[in-house]
Amino acid sequence: MSEYTTIYLRCKEIPLLKYKEHPSYEEYQKLSKEDLMKVNREIDEYNKQVTKSLGCKLFYLSTTPSRELTILPWSPSPSILTKGLLDEILYFYQEEIDNYKNAIAKNKEDIAKLEVRISKANVNLYGRISKEIDECYERINFEEEELEHYQYLYNKFAFCSSIINNESNSEYYELIYTKS
Repeated sequence: MSEYTTIYLRCKEIPLLKYKEHPSYEEYQKLSKEDLMKVNREIDEYNKQVTKSLGCKLFYLSTTPSRELTILPWSPSPSILTKGLLDEILYFYQEEIDNYKNAIAKNKEDIAKLEVRISKANVNLYGRISKEIDECYERINFEEEELEHYQYLYNKFAFCSSIINNESNSEYYELIYTKS
């Protein structure tokens, strides 16, 4: 199951509205068809205003369980993205970036060792060592793709951090996020 996170930049002077929930099933049962349609229209109109109060969408993330960003707590309504949360997110992504860089370096070391072995190997071992080298290259390709992905996300949040760390911006603007 994917989780979607959207980051917005908004003016602090505009009130941040919270989404209204639709009535429960039991409440729906008690309403007439006309009342039900009226309630739904009112909620939809109100929720459109909530969307406008969010401000300017900066970017959108989709995370899967393997790439879950659990640092940001889930909330049905928009939440403020504080400097502390941004620092935690940047730390998280920096750790991931470092882990992938280390994994790539280790695979390159393994390839160098295997290439030395292959030059000394007999014909029987050549195929097996060659296969191990190919597997190392496959892992490097995967790790480089993941590294690029995490670097991309790190840069997005570093941009957000630079917005908030600028005092003239932080006086009038704030970052918020929604998760669904």
